[in-house]
Amino acid sequence: MDLDVTIREMRGLDQEVWLGMYRKLWPKFSNEALLAEINRINKSSKRSAFLAEANGQAVGFAEYGLRDYANGCNSQPVPFLEGVWVDEAYRGEGIARALIEFLLMRAKRAGFVEFGSDVELSNYSSQLMHERLGFEQTEKVIYYRKVLEP
Repeated sequence: MDLDVTIREMRGLDQEVWLGMYRKLWPKFSNEALLAEINRINKSSKRSAFLAEANGQAVGFAEYGLRDYANGCNSQPVPFLEGVWVDEAYRGEGIARALIEFLLMRAKRAGFVEFGSDVELSNYSSQLMHERLGFEQTEKVIYYRKVLEP
């Protein structure tokens, strides 16, 4: 495919396409929860989302957050890849790479020296993508919780 890819920050006017992509990346969450997250990002000074468009069509997105702390990183605060998704029809075309490289350049221009990310242990394709983009694995963590009965 010969793609003309542009990346731009998403805003409230992009809510419908944003929600559609969110549903595909995080299908276990309700529309209400996903819309609440979109609204939080729109109001936040520490988070933003970027849309990849190819030939005028939305084909993916990446979210960027500024975290006070990120496991495996030595600096604080740390720019962090909060999520990345590319439409199945466009995978393998360099869209995720373009989105992440855009965020890495943005962080570097802002003076940051590290960029964090995380991946679920079962998401091998994302682990491979991170390694191909030069990320290094710093640790593996399994989170637990216990519901406290009243």
